[in-house]
Amino acid sequence: MAFFTALTSVGAWIAIPLPFSPVPIALASLFALLSGAILGKWLGALSQSVYFLMGLAGIPVFARFTAGPGIVTGPTGGYLAGYIAAAFVVGLLVEYIPVRQKAVRFAVGLTAGTIVIYAMGVPWLALVTGMSFPAAMVVGMYPFLPGDALKIMMGVVLCLSLVAQSSHVWRTPAAKDLARQAESD
Repeated sequence: MAFFTALTSVGAWIAIPLPFSPVPIALASLFALLSGAILGKWLGALSQSVYFLMGLAGIPVFARFTAGPGIVTGPTGGYLAGYIAAAFVVGLLVEYIPVRQKAVRFAVGLTAGTIVIYAMGVPWLALVTGMSFPAAMVVGMYPFLPGDALKIMMGVVLCLSLVAQSSHVWRTPAAKDLARQAESD
């Protein structure tokens, strides 16, 4: 769990600011989604809660080495809170979706998690900045969709690789489920 908290922090530091948006392009969302897929709904959400609370407490774990209540209540606060909900949703779907193909389960989970991040981030962005919801989508969602599609594809590959290599070592919900499937095949 601490590993995914750290990965999310490092992913946030790998950020590209956009001149037209208060929301940077960052790898943190990928690690937030992976935390749910690999650790499961509860531990994934907990790892992202720790990340959120560390930043709230003033430890510079957010994009551009920022932290504090001003960031959490600022334009990107909804996205940061969305990491917690997204990790939970991803873990829930990966664990319970009734599809045997592992790649499909991970793809559906990671896609749903990305939608959750936007569902929390874009309205918050609109509220905090005073812009309309469509304008918030233009600066806080549309430019990020191609990169998010790439993150989802990369995430599926990473999940399949991690779980396949570690199903006998880690005892995460995803690894346990895939190990059960392998024994029944």
